[in-house]
Amino acid sequence: MANGTQSKSGVLDPETYAKVKDLRIIDDALFRLMASRKDVCQEILRNLLDDDNLEVIEVTPQDEMVSLFRGVILDALCKLSDGQYCNIEMQKNDKENDLKRVRFHASIVTTNKTPKGSDFSQIPNVKVLYISTYDALGNNQTVTHVSRCQRIEGKYYPINDGEDIIFANTEIDDDTKHSRLLKLFLKSESFYDEMFPALSEAMKFYKETKRGQETVSEVTKEWFNEGVAAERINTEKEKKRADEAEKRAVSEKKRADALEKELNELKKKLRT
Repeated sequence: MANGTQSKSGVLDPETYAKVKDLRIIDDALFRLMASRKDVCQEILRNLLDDDNLEVIEVTPQDEMVSLFRGVILDALCKLSDGQYCNIEMQKNDKENDLKRVRFHASIVTTNKTPKGSDFSQIPNVKVLYISTYDALGNNQTVTHVSRCQRIEGKYYPINDGEDIIFANTEIDDDTKHSRLLKLFLKSESFYDEMFPALSEAMKFYKETKRGQETVSEVTKEWFNEGVAAERINTEKEKKRADEAEKRAVSEKKRADALEKELNELKKKLRT
């Protein structure tokens, strides 16, 4: 059944359908569903990390992790068969500090997945695959691996500390399987690409079937409501902080006025 026919038959209300039909894999609401499929995550990782033997054994979409001072919601956290963890992140806006954002994600996964009381040998290896709609590093490459290095006599040599950062983007087309895959993330209609059957099958399900569209509709509504709720919470927090700052300012002014009054009285006594 075609998308338009389903919409007219009442499967989706017009407003929601208008949002659902234009959703792409790079968009949060649709990627949340895509990421729930192990085969899709595995296909993405195998191709962008150039590892045909990589095996995903568990995926947690929208995994919320908290550190001592702030938390973050990971788009998709994959556990691999070799014990490593890989966080797949989607980013459409270039307003974030990409490098520090990725650094924080890697550190919070490391912290949260390290057993309490364990020694350093038990710290898990962590990867972050950061997929953006822009060239975050500005190096004109589709995929870039970033790792720590040691400097010896002015030259840099990689060291294996168990952390691997991979930047990928949809902007640069280098005519490889990497850019071929990433370009699919920008499509709003279903497709079939023989190189990426899991991704193609998932996109067809969510875009062309009644059950798939209904699922996307529900997630879209949840995502919108969560966004509204988060915005309201943030607004309330900002208002509370502003009120507290105003109270502190009033209190400081009263204290300053009292000190000034006391000083003036002291001056009067000294003059008499």
